[in-house]
Amino acid sequence: MGRLGSRPALRPLQHRDFRLLLAGSALVGVLLPLHLMTQVFWVSERFPGSAVLYSSILAGSRGAGMVVFSLVGGAIADRARRKRVLLVCESLSLILHGLIAVLMILEPGGAASVGFVAAVTFFAAGVQSIDSPARSASIPAAAGVENVGAAIALLAIASQLTMPLSLPVAGVMNELLPPGTVYASTLVVWVGILPLIAMLRLPGGAAPGASRTMFASIRDGLAYTRSHRPILAIVSVVLVVQVIGMPVATPLGPMFEIEVLGFTPAQVGLMGATWGLGSFTASLLLARAGGLALRGGSLAVAGLTFGVAILGFGYSRFIPLTAVSDYGMGFAFTGTSLVASTLVQHLVADEMRGRVLSLFPLSIGLAQAATALAGLAGGALGLTMLLPMLGWLVIAGVLLLVAAHRQFLGARVQPRTALARPPAA
Repeated sequence: MGRLGSRPALRPLQHRDFRLLLAGSALVGVLLPLHLMTQVFWVSERFPGSAVLYSSILAGSRGAGMVVFSLVGGAIADRARRKRVLLVCESLSLILHGLIAVLMILEPGGAASVGFVAAVTFFAAGVQSIDSPARSASIPAAAGVENVGAAIALLAIASQLTMPLSLPVAGVMNELLPPGTVYASTLVVWVGILPLIAMLRLPGGAAPGASRTMFASIRDGLAYTRSHRPILAIVSVVLVVQVIGMPVATPLGPMFEIEVLGFTPAQVGLMGATWGLGSFTASLLLARAGGLALRGGSLAVAGLTFGVAILGFGYSRFIPLTAVSDYGMGFAFTGTSLVASTLVQHLVADEMRGRVLSLFPLSIGLAQAATALAGLAGGALGLTMLLPMLGWLVIAGVLLLVAAHRQFLGARVQPRTALARPPAA
């Protein structure tokens, strides 16, 4: 482990708890694309005439579950031992996804089975939204506060490596087996996830605010975020980038490539790889140059770059420029998320950590819900008009936030070396 200590990007790996957390998070990351793709294959195979509608229903239920449960998850992460929260959440996830597999195999209500699957998916997404802030809030204790930036980047790299592997595996498995059987086979992954969590030695007893009601805890977290201007600036930039820009990733981007650029499905898949390459590059860069993730200016630049990349993508009819723009969107989108997470981890008080971090899965849930509105707008305005409009909205939103919070977004955050309450904003 001595060689790891000489490389800042790898120092989190010296810590046993972080290695366990990293391995468990990688396994959890394998499941999401498998589940998403397998549900799409299921509705396409079993209900081809209504596949688009049913896929939208399942995606909407997933986004709604994230929106409803994210703030609750943050409060729970600050009220209970985080290891216990992770164990309970992953145990419930195993049960809920097992139920989804049974519903997909048996189809007890025919077409109504889609409604049953959507209802259970809603709660499964909710459980994952409780798991996510507890997992993120565990990073400083698992890796050391001084290694938070590198730890977040390593977790992102693991995600970027597992997701591209999961997608082709999902395709091959669904060609060989019925989708319900494929979904059921993913349950074996929890054989690895649950023991990894059980072996964690995360410190912590009862949280200081555990005696307060859940509603009061959520209210305290929102009030803390609103009054702490640097954290409010970070969360606001993430909301602008994700809620306005995420629909470009899916479904508007692939639809644009097919309808405007005349791509085949295979070409759409190849173009999507450039987004993944951009995301992977951002993760590597921030792992090696941790100081960049401690600058408010990095967050502003990443947000503006994302808007500019959307403009390039929306205005381009030249395939190489489209590929460069897609790479830029992946780089900037992931860079925004990683820099924001790192800054918040260094700024937030530990007793508020889970509640503030829960705002990130909340923004993803809102972004998934926004995809439905973006799809309607695309049908009304046309994709050639809508995509550039979203790019300009991202740029305008980030510039307004820079003007409102220019003191923080132009400054460098001092890294913390212990879990302590930061100075009052």
